[in-house]
Amino acid sequence: MELMNLRSFFERIIWQRHDKKYVEVILFPLSLFSLLYRGVVQTRYCLYQRGILRSKKLPCKIISVGNISLGGSGKTPTTHYIAKLLKENGFRVGIVSRGYRSKRTGKVSLISNGDDIILSSIEAGDEPYMLAKKLKGIPVLTSKDRYQGGRYAIEHFNSNVLILDDGFQHIRLQRDIDILLLDSRTISGNNYLFPRGVLREPLGNLKRADVFLVTRAKSDEQRELTHTIRSIKKDSEIFYGYFQAKHLIDPFGERKGLDCLKGKRVLSFSGIANPEHFTTLLEELGAIVVKELIFPDHHWYSSIDYKRIEENSREVNFALTTEKDMVKIHSSFFSNVKTFALEIELRLEKEEEFKDFLLRRVGAFSL
Repeated sequence: MELMNLRSFFERIIWQRHDKKYVEVILFPLSLFSLLYRGVVQTRYCLYQRGILRSKKLPCKIISVGNISLGGSGKTPTTHYIAKLLKENGFRVGIVSRGYRSKRTGKVSLISNGDDIILSSIEAGDEPYMLAKKLKGIPVLTSKDRYQGGRYAIEHFNSNVLILDDGFQHIRLQRDIDILLLDSRTISGNNYLFPRGVLREPLGNLKRADVFLVTRAKSDEQRELTHTIRSIKKDSEIFYGYFQAKHLIDPFGERKGLDCLKGKRVLSFSGIANPEHFTTLLEELGAIVVKELIFPDHHWYSSIDYKRIEENSREVNFALTTEKDMVKIHSSFFSNVKTFALEIELRLEKEEEFKDFLLRRVGAFSL
């Protein structure tokens, strides 16, 4: 991730010169690393394709929710949406996440048993902890080896459907439905792999997916995006969606309507992959973003950060952050700074079609 930040820094500086040749010269070393990275990714994929490395199977339905770009595609709200839908339709759902930057080192960590949250956000990782808080009746686990995590969920909670949060690259475990999230900019972007670009693997690997969920696409872009996806995988299922603000949430979990944002002077702070989307959304809701503090993705806040936020919040009505950030902030901070998190949810353009498709595919397994 540090290399990604370095690449972004260089691009911001050198693009100001409006000299494309100069840009390419400066970024050439990153392009070489991208070629090396591509070789490693594709070699691993080929080894699994040819059976030299073998994937494992679990005795339940496996749904993967993932992407091919670094950060910011909305995997967590999508996982929340799917888990809630399946539970409401009678399935025994479990969620297995990688637990990126969690402090636990064991093979499997139980974040929530569905009733009680067992680990702190630091131990669990921000996204698994947030899912555990929002989803009652659904166990949430983390494991770098999703097979081991899945076995634990089956043995201890009798799960018959498991959702792999950020599972597209975890091809070691076989899945029944591979849902790939695509930000519209991923397809129309520079198509470079990390660290020269933001892709985790080449666009040609889209063919592994069963379902494509494209977000942030304008209506006049959808035909071209559909054509591009189907040129890679002809028989793909494609849905379009977006992430919509739902409520404001205070540190104690109480919800407030979005109307209270209109005309208010606010401080925006976040540690997410695409902070500009968060600030833009706040402005669209009528807030006047006076100041904006941006931290690295998955940032853990320190006393120095708290002081900085407090100093910048003195001339605003309140501070606004994301749900993912809220779970990482110590409760004592909120006595000094009035803070709300913006709750967002996935909305689909053809929601009923998506629900019917998903339930039909999962329903092939007897409850």
